[in-house]
Amino acid sequence: MKFTIINIIFTSFLFIYCFTLQAQEDGYKKLDPIYIIETANDSIDIASNFYSFYDSLAVFFEDDTLYSSFDNEIIHYPKVDFSNKTDTTILFLTDASKKSFYVNPHNGEVTSRFGLRHRRYHYGTDINLETGDSVLSAFDGRVRITKLSSSYGYVIVIRHLNGVETLYAHLSQINVTNDQLVKAGELIGLGGNTGHSHGSHLHFEIRYLGAPINPEDIIDFGKGQLISDKLFLTAYHFRYQREIAKLKEACFHKVKSGESLGSIARKYHTTTKTLRKLNRLKTSSLIRTGVKIRVR
Repeated sequence: MKFTIINIIFTSFLFIYCFTLQAQEDGYKKLDPIYIIETANDSIDIASNFYSFYDSLAVFFEDDTLYSSFDNEIIHYPKVDFSNKTDTTILFLTDASKKSFYVNPHNGEVTSRFGLRHRRYHYGTDINLETGDSVLSAFDGRVRITKLSSSYGYVIVIRHLNGVETLYAHLSQINVTNDQLVKAGELIGLGGNTGHSHGSHLHFEIRYLGAPINPEDIIDFGKGQLISDKLFLTAYHFRYQREIAKLKEACFHKVKSGESLGSIARKYHTTTKTLRKLNRLKTSSLIRTGVKIRVR
């Protein structure tokens, strides 16, 4: 039998969540849904067995099952802790049959990546641009936030039909309004250097239920395309949440005159090797008076 999304029969532990984000505009209600498949466990290899499910029970939910609101003020939906996630959520990112595609928000060099930065987490990917350069919507969706933020500067948040939200920050100009429907590749603003920013660039985030996902787990920015048209979302994508939890428990020491890495290690009953690892220090690195180093 040829595969179609209609004739797949899913096992009893598989649930399909179909979200059709409701808007006040009647036209938005007519948009075709994009499917999210949620498994109850990881007892099978979802990717390799995707076409071999039998005897299923499929349940469909409205979007308010996923999000409780469509808030136009709060930039980030409250984060869900996925660090202990045991199932797999399959997000369909594009659908050629519905002319739903991906477009790079801006074709520029990646200048800063998702991850730890000076003991704080950087939750997005920075893309080089000049002030006034075009910034495009990455996917079809509905604009949820257009505002000036002290940290993000001029910022736009778009919620997409699969429950993913994308964020575009440090803009010089916003060209869309709240609740506006946008297509992938549509001009939404102009690049800039507003908010907490050092030089013109686009700060781009991808979040699911408020929890950031590394954009480079999904997008090859150099090629301007998705790594896959489906995202198999697991605890792996949220492994940073455990790292952040550890950072909150971290202890720091301010280096005093005359102290060495060895003397600090003895004071805290640890080793110089551990201190170098915690602080990403080379064997030849020197520590300066007044600098804070992590000791546990």
